[in-house]
Amino acid sequence: MPIFRRIGKTPRIAAAALLAVFATGIGTEIAAATEINCPLRQIRREVVTPLPSGWWYTPIINSLTDTRIITFGDGSKALQCVYGPAGTIMRKPPRGQTCTARRGGFTCRGGSAAPGVHSQGNIRLSQSYTVDFDRNSRNSRDADLWFEAEDRDLLYLVPWNGAMIGVGDRSNRGYGGCARARFTRDRISLRDVPPGSYVCYRTNEGRIGQFRINGISRRSPKVIQMQYTTWR
Repeated sequence: MPIFRRIGKTPRIAAAALLAVFATGIGTEIAAATEINCPLRQIRREVVTPLPSGWWYTPIINSLTDTRIITFGDGSKALQCVYGPAGTIMRKPPRGQTCTARRGGFTCRGGSAAPGVHSQGNIRLSQSYTVDFDRNSRNSRDADLWFEAEDRDLLYLVPWNGAMIGVGDRSNRGYGGCARARFTRDRISLRDVPPGSYVCYRTNEGRIGQFRINGISRRSPKVIQMQYTTWR
């Protein structure tokens, strides 16, 4: 099934009113940040196993191409600097701090204070379409959520491209609650998140966010009306 991407628009006055309601109860204090940069501009990959006589290798040297935050099976995390085919290097995040990936490194903050808004908006998400919560982008290859429709009744919200979601008790948990949420890459049935539900997420770029389902159309194809906030 081809996957399309679409983000609708709402009038400015209505959008401002919805965002004002969504922001209620969310802290605005900005926690002090720790900046961690990848330590090397390039890395060199070599074969260290002794080779038989007459054989040789060509080292691979590559510059920094990406930064990621990865989660291991036990729930622990690592800050990962990616150097293309030359490989990766990683380290643990500072104790008690939540980190997000950025170009060239990572920004980490302690506590649960909201670190400021990265992206925020209202969305009309049609079935079989996707949305990028990092950029509110119409045609992003880095979409975070797919509205999957197996048929007119089996409808799902599916984390996409390494993003994760955390339903919890469907309450408005804000940044602090979502930063502590239990995330999964499993899809969720739309029946489990009726209008009024809040869902936490972690984007494929490592940012914490939350969306609220405001309504679902009765006719097919289905359209979800939602509003979201992605924190820095």
